Amino acid sequence: GWWAGDPKTFRLKLSALTTGEYAGCVTPTLASGGKVIASILPNEEAYPGEVYIKKVESVREGIVVGDTVTLVSNPAATALPGYIDMEIAVLGSYINPSNPDDELLNADIEKFKEKIRYASVLKPIVVGTETGRYMDGLTDSEEAYQRVLKTFKELVPYAEESGVNIGIEGVHCFVINTPEKMKRLLNDLDSDNVKVIFDPVNLLNINNYQNQDDIITETFDLLADKICVLHAKDFKVENGNFTSTKLTEGLLNFKLIFEKLKEHNLDIPIICEEIDEEIATVAFGNMGKHRKDCLIKG
Repeated sequence: GWWAGDPKTFRLKLSALTTGEYAGCVTPTLASGGKVIASILPNEEAYPGEVYIKKVESVREGIVVGDTVTLVSNPAATALPGYIDMEIAVLGSYINPSNPDDELLNADIEKFKEKIRYASVLKPIVVGTETGRYMDGLTDSEEAYQRVLKTFKELVPYAEESGVNIGIEGVHCFVINTPEKMKRLLNDLDSDNVKVIFDPVNLLNINNYQNQDDIITETFDLLADKICVLHAKDFKVENGNFTSTKLTEGLLNFKLIFEKLKEHNLDIPIICEEIDEEIATVAFGNMGKHRKDCLIKG
């Protein structure tokens, strides 16, 4: 019997092992009818942790990509060399901290506090949020800024007591929409438990994208000691429209970003969203080249 699970705790028995449709893989069929695609064909001589889950199809029992397959009779007491524990970079709780409706804002604050309680167990780097829109025409006002500041002044002590970090992400159309405003908010909150999630594309739009190098540089100059996660997206401009595109295949200056990461000695996670395996393979390969170029130059 083969089991699937992480290298230290094996949870689920696989009912059969057969050659799958994926070249060089096997497709263990689960009792529920789901499939797990393993990247290495196991045999009776396999040792704990030798088979890594590559893809999961229609599985309800809890097997996830990155788990391993091992013999029931030979479970892994310790992880294999090179095994890296999964780390949650951002536990999202994307509320609107500037909501002008007191009732809705209070509900959002309670939701965020709930995520802080989860984070005290899950240990992500940060619980993340943006700063939202205020009333029409006033999102960029001092009134909106004070609304956001008041919200975080309630949330930050709660996070500090729980040993949890809050990550704030700037967005060009939200209350905190520039590196300078983010710096002001960090100074006003004055807490080691407040960090920055840096999403360069979030700070860009059709009116300022040509100044992206200045915006990226200023972000690192002002906030490098607080940046804990890089949120990677990309963009293109077509017919006067600013739109998203495949990661590393657009106009975002990843070369500059990696140069700044090196300059400020930042070894931080890079997170992505809405990205499939094919795009991820190309994108992370391209980002790896930028990183390597920076190291060689250094």
